[in-house]
Amino acid sequence: MGIEQLTYIDNTKIIDTVMLPPATYQDKIDVAIALLQAWEPPGGFFFADSGGKDSCLTMDLLDKAKSKYDAHYAVSPIDPPQIYDFLKECHPDTQWDIHAKNFWGSVLDKGLPMRNQRWCCQIIKEAGGDGRIVVTGNRRAEGNIRRNQCYVEVGRRKKSNKTFLRPILNFDDNDVWRYIRENNIPYCSLYDEGATRKGYGEGYFKRLGCVLCPFSRNIKREEYYFPKIVANWKRVCGRLNDKSEAKGWLDAKGEPLKHIFKTPDKRYDWWVARDRARHRKDPRQLEFDSH
Repeated sequence: MGIEQLTYIDNTKIIDTVMLPPATYQDKIDVAIALLQAWEPPGGFFFADSGGKDSCLTMDLLDKAKSKYDAHYAVSPIDPPQIYDFLKECHPDTQWDIHAKNFWGSVLDKGLPMRNQRWCCQIIKEAGGDGRIVVTGNRRAEGNIRRNQCYVEVGRRKKSNKTFLRPILNFDDNDVWRYIRENNIPYCSLYDEGATRKGYGEGYFKRLGCVLCPFSRNIKREEYYFPKIVANWKRVCGRLNDKSEAKGWLDAKGEPLKHIFKTPDKRYDWWVARDRARHRKDPRQLEFDSH
């Protein structure tokens, strides 16, 4: 199949060893398993388990490949609570790693996350797995940035010394749901909300991720389904207003702030509006809706 492990020690030599995408559904499965078997290090993989459908599929492939791995969920204080419930019930061996212990304090320090200032991803989702081969469920079908990713790739952050392995990179949505149905893999109940058929990805939530992510596309639906998290966002908007007011609505340089919000609700409404016309045209939006 043209898959071989060049080395898992010398990261400078790691390249995409599968140059052409697999042709058929079964080819994609075979390639995924072959990649996992070829690249398994002596200490096993670090599997990034988000609790989403892609992670569910990837975990099953790890098991089918008989790969050694330890699964980790990067606990997000703004993930849907249904993700927590699903992981506890169906992925009991997944470790919960808390990297964002003071997330709301970080919002006060850094400001509300925006599309061009996604500091939240770094402290919540991208931590963990330093010095390891990290298996993820990333897929090229999810957006332009991921479309350019490789099966095997050295992490961009030198200090972390991670290598990423993406066995389902060429699976499309239909492949994912077909595999889940054929293998009776449990998945988070949110995917079936509003669907007439279960297990086909036809519900309201095509992907799951942080509530009110800067790239979320249906704010009203998230406000309806996740009111407690929305309330936390509104509460921190109030604290940001208090902070700005205490500083006389001036920035660190003593200049007037670009935006002055009379009430916390005004700040929140401005944040979730996010220049909708430009947002709809942004081809990168799928990158940050998560799993």
